[in-house]
Amino acid sequence: MRNKRLDILRCMAVLAVMFRHTEISAFLRRVGWIGVDLFFVLSGFLISGLLFSEYKKRRTISLKRFYIRRGLKIYPAFYAFLFLTGAMSYVVFRTHSTLTYYLHDIFFIMNYERGVWGHTWSLAVEEHFYIFLPIFLMLAIRYSSNRRDPFRILPWTTLAVGFLCLIFRAISVDFGTPNFDMAYIASHNRMDALFFGVLLGYFYHFRPSMLEGLMRPRINCVAIGALSTFLLSFAYFFPLEQPSYLFSTIGYTFIYLGFGGVLLLGLYVHGILPRGIARIAERAGSAFAFVGVYSYSIYLWHVPAGAWFPGLMRRAVHFPTSKIGNFAAYFVSSLVIGVVMSRLIEYPILHLRDRLFPEPQVVAVSPEVPEG
Repeated sequence: MRNKRLDILRCMAVLAVMFRHTEISAFLRRVGWIGVDLFFVLSGFLISGLLFSEYKKRRTISLKRFYIRRGLKIYPAFYAFLFLTGAMSYVVFRTHSTLTYYLHDIFFIMNYERGVWGHTWSLAVEEHFYIFLPIFLMLAIRYSSNRRDPFRILPWTTLAVGFLCLIFRAISVDFGTPNFDMAYIASHNRMDALFFGVLLGYFYHFRPSMLEGLMRPRINCVAIGALSTFLLSFAYFFPLEQPSYLFSTIGYTFIYLGFGGVLLLGLYVHGILPRGIARIAERAGSAFAFVGVYSYSIYLWHVPAGAWFPGLMRRAVHFPTSKIGNFAAYFVSSLVIGVVMSRLIEYPILHLRDRLFPEPQVVAVSPEVPEG
């Protein structure tokens, strides 16, 4: 079952990234890059949630099932994107990237070596996380004596990962020639954002009463909202275009902590709007959630859509000719192409995946672990 609020957050993330690549708003262009960090926190929360749910059902985790299901989610849409954009580049624009760049993308190392499309670096970070996380959780299960909750090490692990990533980012920007790009895109520098999502997923599934107790008082929600706003504001005051040692180390930590607060508010805050406004917000939320459902393919296609379609439309129908027109062509084409490609490739493959490799079924186990 999909969580509408999480789909809304996915929509917010992909729209932020899309605005990053436009000239329509200086503010949104300045801060839009943090949409990737929101994706990281969401991915950590959701992917760990799949594994935690499987453990609660079966008292084990199947690495084979997880890798197959995740591969069928990620690879078909991504490799189709590479093939189709490569073919269009060659046939329509008479340009092409080198085979080496494609190999970097194919093997998901484009956040260390140059790939075909610059924005796909975040997929490499997530892919490395998908490989590492289930192995780590399996080791936790194997060596823990607590069968009810073998993941109690996760708070300490998250703290350790966060500290190591801080050290690695400091090394990237403070040893030898400063490499601010590597501090931003390398997996060993950015894994902490995903692991913070895992930590929230752990508490959500295995310590739900703690989160409910934290989020029940209204004053706590207000404080978390204020703190999250403060932490996320660093993205405006320390923009990527003006890299600094401070933000390239602790700044990224502030961003994912801020989005952790946003995620908690999205999960637990309900019924705070007056009835009339709530109905309007519900309709708007449904539209945002619709976009969130297709966020993966929209994210893949938004950069080539912005690079190609405004120009193609100008030549074909003499539109657009203004900044607003360019933005409209880019925005609409990104959403339309993303939804169409998702329905043509991503979701048919997912339906096939669910038939061939279904989610694990519940087996008869002692109901010791509270369901999240």
